[in-house]
Amino acid sequence: MCGNHRILSHRATLRTLRHPRTKEVLDKALVLYFCAPNSFTGEDVVEFQVHGSPAVVRDTLLAISEIDPEGVRPATPGEFTRRAFENGRMDLTSCEALDALLKAETSTQRQLALRTGGGRQAQLYQALRNGILEAMVHVEAMLDFSEEDGIDESLWESVCQQVTNLKISIEKELPNGHPTSLDAVLRGTRLVLYGRPNAGKSMLLNRLVRRDAAIVSSEPGTTRDVVQATLELNGFRVLLSDTAGLRDSTNAIEQQGIAHLSLLVCDAKEVNRILGGIPSAGTTSISREKAEQLGLLNDAEEIFLFVNKMDTVVDFKEAPQPSDPHECRVWHGSALKDQGIDRLLADLGIKLAEKHSNDLSETPLVTEARHLHILRQVLQTLNKFLAEYGHSRDPDVSLAAEELRYTAYLLGQITGDSLIADEVLGEIFQRFCIGK
Repeated sequence: MCGNHRILSHRATLRTLRHPRTKEVLDKALVLYFCAPNSFTGEDVVEFQVHGSPAVVRDTLLAISEIDPEGVRPATPGEFTRRAFENGRMDLTSCEALDALLKAETSTQRQLALRTGGGRQAQLYQALRNGILEAMVHVEAMLDFSEEDGIDESLWESVCQQVTNLKISIEKELPNGHPTSLDAVLRGTRLVLYGRPNAGKSMLLNRLVRRDAAIVSSEPGTTRDVVQATLELNGFRVLLSDTAGLRDSTNAIEQQGIAHLSLLVCDAKEVNRILGGIPSAGTTSISREKAEQLGLLNDAEEIFLFVNKMDTVVDFKEAPQPSDPHECRVWHGSALKDQGIDRLLADLGIKLAEKHSNDLSETPLVTEARHLHILRQVLQTLNKFLAEYGHSRDPDVSLAAEELRYTAYLLGQITGDSLIADEVLGEIFQRFCIGK
């Protein structure tokens, strides 16, 4: 397709692409050749960087297929990455981190994917596996000499202590079951908009996401189901939910197991009437007692108040400042006039960053469900080892060695050092796009 011109490895070369049979000009393209093993897959790789019109791409692919009709085929999803893994260019944790990077929607998801794919995750699992293998060496030595000399108690205590230390290290990497900063990055934080009918929730949601995600009507009760939309604040994924009414928002949200905050949307006139005034202009707060009067009745992690329709209030009294230490943050504005929205978004972004950024630097590297499942199996095996042999003066060394071998095998399943079933690999790599 490039004629008889020689193309050097790792050099970008401009060439005219021609159909291999008809010699028709297809395009002028940059051609890059990567000589094995110095390529992504570890194999010889040629890239054609063509102009991106559908016709050019289609005709170029058809021409490539005619070079060897029986040997050339489209790549399957994740096939390039799988070849890189099988040729030793990447371990399995790096492949999964690449998948996370390709699917990252926010800057914090991108940072986390790069962090886990930068070798730290592989180092973590390799260190754990090396610790198990070191303990195995001592136990195997006991198998050779225990019949003649008996069990070396000090050496056995050392092995058990090493297993205990490994167990503690793994426990630190496992989540405790509560929503964490890691959940906020991977799954997002739910921000539930709720309030009385016609408080302006749907209009506010549309302003927050800068598109028409919810139907807006002057008729109360237009929203009968939960309307959801997504945005990014300070690098964090936020899932907005516009609810049908005041009290129906929390149960369905809580059942999803996602940490959530609540934003009560109130009509300024209603706030003025119920509280005898509106909280001071600017970002301030009110006590939970006053918030209860407005209908803040759910048990969300944190609750905020947006006093909407401020454009309808000409003269209003300022409510006294709160003295309750448990306060609800307050913002003022008008969704209709697009007033106060930028301030609300900025402050919510700052709130998320304050809540999660410091924690993320210490976040365990274990993000894949597959890794968590295997680590829990490892932990179960180590607990069994310590329960059966940790305090024994005459342990069955051969059975103890078998437990450690199985543990090393499990840890190797994470990185790909142990033999892994094809169906497991297929499940991992089919998540990738075709081009990767």
